[in-house]
Amino acid sequence: MNTNIIINGINEESLNLLSILTDFGINDVIFIDSDKYKVKNLNSYSDNNIAIFGNPVSPEFLESCGVNRDETDTIFVSVTRDDSINLISCQIAKYKYKAFEVISLVNQSENRSLFSSVGIDNIIYPDSTLVDKIINSSGGSIPLNLMDIPSKGTAVWSVEIPSSSVLIGTDINNLNIPFRALVLGKIDNKGNPYDSSEKLDIEAGDSLLIISSIRNKDTMVRFFQGSD
Repeated sequence: MNTNIIINGINEESLNLLSILTDFGINDVIFIDSDKYKVKNLNSYSDNNIAIFGNPVSPEFLESCGVNRDETDTIFVSVTRDDSINLISCQIAKYKYKAFEVISLVNQSENRSLFSSVGIDNIIYPDSTLVDKIINSSGGSIPLNLMDIPSKGTAVWSVEIPSSSVLIGTDINNLNIPFRALVLGKIDNKGNPYDSSEKLDIEAGDSLLIISSIRNKDTMVRFFQGSD
């Protein structure tokens, strides 16, 4: 099943968020907002209209944006600075249109219990990472930091290989990694561990064990999980 993502609320991180999702092969993404200027500004960065102006608590508007599109799983995300808008729009998406997944920003900590009480429990906070939530809901996987190496700025990572990765079928020892990294081996989708000293082809569902700098996290995502 294909996935379409609707993000309610445009902010200074929207363009970067779109770029990261595209790197994961997630291309069916639109932003919606009730501020015409924000919509126009975001669209100026793209050849396609990736942002739509309208009322995010209007069922008719959400329908026009594809919240109930056939043959796709809709992920609805609301990240406005108004908790009432986030709550209402998420309720419409979840209960009226049966969205596959609903994610909401909760700005005020005292409102967390309110969101949970009405079933909006996949929530993020102002200091949380939205992209992790969206990618995980889309079936992707963010690199997992297994262990920091003290004072070195380096960590041991587990990176899951999705079925869309262009690296599938490549021998681990022949990877042309565009940053400093050491691939220790892999764990296949059945849980079997393999050492990188032997010939190892990358397969969908593998988790690669890698030592690399913490600052390489985003580059790691694009290299190991990117699609054509």
